[in-house]
Amino acid sequence: MAGFFEEGPQGLLPRGSFNVRVKYEGDWIKFNALLRNSDLLLAAAARTGQRTFAERYRDAVKENMNNGGKRFGYAPMAPDYAAFKSRKGGGGKLFTWSGAMIESVQVMNNSEQTRFMVGIEKGQKRPEYYSGDANNLDIDEYANALEHGYATRGVYVEPRPVFSDTFRFTMGGKEGIRKFIEVAIAGKFLSKGIKVSKKFSR
Repeated sequence: MAGFFEEGPQGLLPRGSFNVRVKYEGDWIKFNALLRNSDLLLAAAARTGQRTFAERYRDAVKENMNNGGKRFGYAPMAPDYAAFKSRKGGGGKLFTWSGAMIESVQVMNNSEQTRFMVGIEKGQKRPEYYSGDANNLDIDEYANALEHGYATRGVYVEPRPVFSDTFRFTMGGKEGIRKFIEVAIAGKFLSKGIKVSKKFSR
């Protein structure tokens, strides 16, 4: 796109500005309107990218829970606990019993409503898997205990950080977020007729 200026018939005006006629070649009006709104477009596109990343991250966490985190090489359940879980109908995989924890993983806004997070809302109760269940941890508390490891009644449970490992290894960590945002920004501007080819700075 290009534009040029022609001096008007009155020449240089006393206040120091030219009286000119402007001829546009290309859609400068549309471009300038887009440029004025670029901050809003960037913010909206970045938020779209964050949301897309969060949804993919949520799905990846669920998938890794469903397969027992096998790609991360976690220590298996202790034999006595595995036998106990199997007797009570819980199966032999890590992270699963009734499926309540996997189903609880969701995309959430942070308190400032400025970014998206993946996690489990507080206060959700675990089902009673068997009569006399003494474990009163809510689902988010239980997930946190598995993420970081815990000791109970003299038994140590090794950490199985499926949330952080999925973020780092499956989703690419912070670099992964940046790429999702870059793609969203490029797509937003392309939809307005502007091709983005310059690499975004970190």
